[in-house]
Amino acid sequence: MAVILLIMAALFLGVLWLRAQSRYRNQTEQLRTLTRELAEYGSNAKQEQILLFSDEKAIQELLIQVNLFLEHLSDLEQMQRQYEEQSRKMLANISHDLKTPLTVIYGYSEMILSSRENMESGTYEKIEKIHRKTKDVLYMINEFFDLAKLEAGDIALEHIRLDICEICRNEIINYYDSLNRPGFRTDIQIPEAPLYIEGDKQALQRILNNLLQNAMKYGADGGYLGLCVRESHGFVLIEVSDKGKGIVEENQNQVFERLVTLEDSRNKKYHGSGLGLTITKRLTEAMMGRIRLESRPFVKTIFTVEFPLERGDGNCKIPNRKM
Repeated sequence: MAVILLIMAALFLGVLWLRAQSRYRNQTEQLRTLTRELAEYGSNAKQEQILLFSDEKAIQELLIQVNLFLEHLSDLEQMQRQYEEQSRKMLANISHDLKTPLTVIYGYSEMILSSRENMESGTYEKIEKIHRKTKDVLYMINEFFDLAKLEAGDIALEHIRLDICEICRNEIINYYDSLNRPGFRTDIQIPEAPLYIEGDKQALQRILNNLLQNAMKYGADGGYLGLCVRESHGFVLIEVSDKGKGIVEENQNQVFERLVTLEDSRNKKYHGSGLGLTITKRLTEAMMGRIRLESRPFVKTIFTVEFPLERGDGNCKIPNRKM
């Protein structure tokens, strides 16, 4: 009798153990499913509530709280998108409203300056200052307007075969007078053989000019400008460098953000819009490229733009980048 009781107890305990194991496996699988669903949501592959049926009260309560959180997160994302869209539209409208009267002022001041002989003493200098400042403000407004259009996706870029070397040679010639002055050194290295990328010519010209003007404006105290075009590991690199005051390491991650000028790090005489490098980065990324900065004050500051090399067969596949 005792043996029978022991056998029955063992069987009972075995059944309990099997049920516990089955319940544990079921809970584990449900938690793994929940984890996968959350991972899909986090990767933006999924943006709806998580549907998971469970007999476990704790898992049901957890799922309710997770779905409430995801719903709140989705609402916040929607609000952010609406806010950004409204901000872009407002910026575009303000830019347009300011641009029209300033264009009139600029045009009239230019017309007045053309008849200098009829002006009283000192009047020309005052009108010339109005003309110059109006031009500066118009430039800043255009920067705001262009950035707003870029971020809204309203600028359609071409994707055609471009010889970077030819474009760089043509653009650097425009700076000859500024570079050809006593005590100023240049180092221009552009290969004679073409290096092709796929992109938009006007965008590439703007990227290059933004970087050249930035180096000449803020790195002028170094008395040096470098421009190097080269191929490296399946990419075409454009390196624009100066030997000025540079950008301290803690500020280097901020230079591509909107409205960041870092006047304390560079030349305080100049006050830019804080949008030039932001636009440069957006245009670079729109052409499958990237931009980076290395800076050692009064040693060398280098802005490097890289694009996938186009080898003549229309193939611009991005190779693995070496970090």
